[in-house]
Amino acid sequence: MTLRRFLPLALLTSFALGSCEKDGGAAPAASLLEARWMLTYVDEVPVQTSSYSGTARSYIEFSALGNSTVGLGPCNNFSGRFSLGGGQQLQLSMPIPTQTSCPVQALETRYLNNLAATTRYEISGDALRLYDGSTVAPRLVFRRAGQ
Repeated sequence: MTLRRFLPLALLTSFALGSCEKDGGAAPAASLLEARWMLTYVDEVPVQTSSYSGTARSYIEFSALGNSTVGLGPCNNFSGRFSLGGGQQLQLSMPIPTQTSCPVQALETRYLNNLAATTRYEISGDALRLYDGSTVAPRLVFRRAGQ
């Protein structure tokens, strides 16, 4: 089969997926998307590596395609969804993790719960801070990968 036969199908699929989950609100912030955000703090507790290995780091990525998130917690991979509102409003669904237990399970539980409690974000330089509605300090702090 030739590429010409697949082009209409690819365009139709792209259009259909691009129209999903539109909230009619603000366009996704380009600085939030298309980046891997490495977890550095959970409730002001530093996080250096994941329990996967001495070199793996916990992270989150935001994708405009389906407003989805993927990431790695201290113990498990996870996925979820997000929505952006006006200003810096951000809501994340409760992440769905794989089911591996590990010695730092309590830290992962706090990480995932804090993601689900997020109501707004702030990006300053290479840092992403996620806040809930009840505290002044960020619940989660990330650093853009490669920085």
